[in-house]
Amino acid sequence: MGDLNTKIGKEHVYQQVVGKHSLHENTNDNGELVCDYAMANDMKIISTYYQHKRIHTGTWTSPDGTILNQTDHVLVDAKKKSITEDVRTMRLPNCDSDHFLVKTIIKQKFEQNTN
Repeated sequence: MGDLNTKIGKEHVYQQVVGKHSLHENTNDNGELVCDYAMANDMKIISTYYQHKRIHTGTWTSPDGTILNQTDHVLVDAKKKSITEDVRTMRLPNCDSDHFLVKTIIKQKFEQNTN
């Protein structure tokens, strides 16, 4: 997870690592690097797999509030994709930044010890 300043698009070439719910149609240069990294390391850009309203997908807004971009992403190992339940932007917490907090819900099973 990180502030990668990437725009991940919906191009066919990246469909093995990108979901259908990216905010952007076209991938920028940093996005291409992230997609290539994800493909080389058997990862998924999980922040593009969940459908939400536009305001809950964008992670950065311009100072005048007219531009909303999804530039922060969460990458997960492809084998662990199923433990991720949701990724969305939280607009309410004031982080004193032009970026919004990205919340990821992960379900984890714990083993019970029967002593």
